[in-house]
Amino acid sequence: MKLKRNNEIIEVDAKQMNGNLIGRVNDDELKVTILSSEENIVKLLYNNEIKEAVYIEDRDKYYVQIDGKQYIFGKVEDEEDVIAGVGESEDIENIVPPMPGTIIKVNVAVGDKVNEGDAVIVVEAMKMETNLYTRITGKVTKVNAKEGDRVDSDTVLVVIEKEEVENKE
Repeated sequence: MKLKRNNEIIEVDAKQMNGNLIGRVNDDELKVTILSSEENIVKLLYNNEIKEAVYIEDRDKYYVQIDGKQYIFGKVEDEEDVIAGVGESEDIENIVPPMPGTIIKVNVAVGDKVNEGDAVIVVEAMKMETNLYTRITGKVTKVNAKEGDRVDSDTVLVVIEKEEVENKE
């Protein structure tokens, strides 16, 4: 199957064999031992480390959370759109939740300056609180959520406009 992450196409192939998951991601082979599996939670052994993965699938995305880090993979139907980066902009960042959930805390307001890596909002999904961080330094131009709101995975919660860095000579 083909997935996309950050406008990169990823080839994924996997099969289960004797309690192990043997897979290939692009050209890298990996072997994972499945320790337990229930509903949307899988406990696994990878590189001698026990990991817990939480995953959800919706109509066009897979959401995976491992060790508190979130990964969003789009289902690829048209490679040309992925390669062209349709809808992507480096000057504006839309903060969206990794999966449907409830807003626990909003850390910013319109007009606030944020730095790359700042936690701007906290969402609870599947009994886990997740901080959503900005990838750019800039100014908050919209906040579309408040504490207690239920949100879908495609809801834009916060919009940040990139700050132009001036060269000081």
